[in-house]
Amino acid sequence: MQVIRRILKKEFIQTVRDRRMLGIILVAPLLQSIVFGYAVNLDLMAQPVVIADSDRSSTSRDMVQALANNDSFAIVGHTDNPDAAEGAVVTGDAALALLIPRGFSRDVGQHDGQLLLVLDGSDSNTALRAGQEASQVLIAHALKLQRNRLDEALAVRGISLDGQLPEISIQSRAWFNPQMKTAIYLVPAVFALVLMVITMMLTSMGLTREKELGTLEQIMVTPVRPIELMIGKTLPFALIGLLDVTAIVSVAAVIFDLPVRGSLIDLYIASSIFLMTTLGLGLFISTVSQTQQQAMMTAFFVVLPALMLSGYVYPVDNMPAPIQWITVVNPLRYYIELTRGIMVKGATLVELWRSTLPLGLLGAAVLFGAAQRFRKRVV
Repeated sequence: MQVIRRILKKEFIQTVRDRRMLGIILVAPLLQSIVFGYAVNLDLMAQPVVIADSDRSSTSRDMVQALANNDSFAIVGHTDNPDAAEGAVVTGDAALALLIPRGFSRDVGQHDGQLLLVLDGSDSNTALRAGQEASQVLIAHALKLQRNRLDEALAVRGISLDGQLPEISIQSRAWFNPQMKTAIYLVPAVFALVLMVITMMLTSMGLTREKELGTLEQIMVTPVRPIELMIGKTLPFALIGLLDVTAIVSVAAVIFDLPVRGSLIDLYIASSIFLMTTLGLGLFISTVSQTQQQAMMTAFFVVLPALMLSGYVYPVDNMPAPIQWITVVNPLRYYIELTRGIMVKGATLVELWRSTLPLGLLGAAVLFGAAQRFRKRVV
């Protein structure tokens, strides 16, 4: 322990002296959490819409007004030419175009009115959500018009339908995120991603820096054993990782109004288990890299597929079956599930055992394998 304590002291002194490293440790995680939390937004807000109204009737104007009254859309232009409306989608001036054909009002009276929505499919996720939202708004308003017309027609004959036609009212309630804010869903995932990048890169670059400076060989000729060197080199970054956890959780609570609804102890335990994998990966990268640049490039090579297969934005269940099997060995997937469960839902580690157990097994396996390889490389 005395040897490990001296190595720890050396690492902390070396880290504090390097101002660039301090920026990476303390400032970068906070800035990344804030920027990513605000920048990545899947909410539909004021999607630009171009209207091509060839009917020019009160019915068509009512349909356009119903769309304009929805906060998810903003009418940015009107035209008589459907080709011009479609062209606005092509050039990116509009996210969707609503084409109302001539005779729409007459067709609605005959119960077969048709509208055309042209969507920008280059952004398939936004297009799908915008199309669904616009369709619901237009269909709901069309049904309202039909009901009003039917009431007027029967009123002429002295017939009232009040209480005779069934009406269905649907009320929805979203648990954990009533306002359906994207930040509530993404911030815990950003938190997990930042923690992985910071700790893995610091560990890998810290050891490769010793190689570049030639001090690793000097250390190994001393009585320091490989296991003592490994612990002394990785433990500081584990403590730094837990410090970053505290900072990011504070930012999430203050800026994004996302307090930890579960137990902070559970969150720190989950983070400690996750750090076993990130530190193990950083240790492994240091054994296959000779320079800090190589270590950084290898770390990014690991982070990119881990991010894409983690459920960061799109659920793992939506991925093809073979890809879902690959995600089984992705620790970032399990840690994101844990952060979302603890921070957003207030769940416990026991309730989230389907993520806690695989993450613990992966952490132990990765750290043990990396330690064995590190021992063989330095002995």
